Amino acid sequence: MNNSVVFGGLPRSGITLLASMLNKDKNIYVTTSSPFVEIFWRNNSIWFEDSYVGEFDTDNLRQARIPFLQGLTQLYFSQLTSKPVVIDKRRSWQNINNIELYRDVFGVLPKIICPVRRVVDIITSWKVLYKKNNKPWNYEDLKSNKFEVPYNDLKESYEKYPECFLLVDYDNLVDEPHNVMDQVYAFIGKEQPTEQNFEVIEATELEGNHDGLQGLHILRDSLVRSGDKAEDVLTEDEFMKFSDWDFWLTPVFI
Repeated sequence: MNNSVVFGGLPRSGITLLASMLNKDKNIYVTTSSPFVEIFWRNNSIWFEDSYVGEFDTDNLRQARIPFLQGLTQLYFSQLTSKPVVIDKRRSWQNINNIELYRDVFGVLPKIICPVRRVVDIITSWKVLYKKNNKPWNYEDLKSNKFEVPYNDLKESYEKYPECFLLVDYDNLVDEPHNVMDQVYAFIGKEQPTEQNFEVIEATELEGNHDGLQGLHILRDSLVRSGDKAEDVLTEDEFMKFSDWDFWLTPVFI
């Protein structure tokens, strides 16, 4: 990567949508959900594993860790694209450990683009998706990478490193795409192409059955909100439970 921008965000919050909008730019490549964070972490960790630490116990090898990881990064993404700006998309980037490892290797904190959405609307989206798949609704399923892990990672990191994040509200993205994209381009430090039409989207559905749920990643051909209202879909207890989870609406002072 020639820049310090990565992609995180909350599930069901427009991550796929925003990535597709950025990919319309001929100079930007946003990955699909990428394994690179794991590759990056595992290659770093071998320097500190007990079974290998003796073998790395020379000045030359200790000092090789940072340039090795920098070179690995360039090599990995050069196999995917020749575009000058690469944005790696993985919610693991918003984990504090990964943020700090990035800073350790590249000397700067990453800039993390994070789509977010009212949590009651996120839960509503999940509940409707379960119904469409004739699958019994069970919030316990979301206490993992489906929702709570990335939510807690983002909450913790945003409190510690708010300067890393551009939080992109899903409703704002749909209602005011050009204004939001102005903010995104300013955040990544690139000039926005004047000819971009963000209202027209290439309708797609990623292949595969994700956790038994079809339709998990669908893009419509235009920007439009779902007609499912949280007040109609969630029980009163569910609505009350998640109505105060939108931590990003509380001011963070840097």
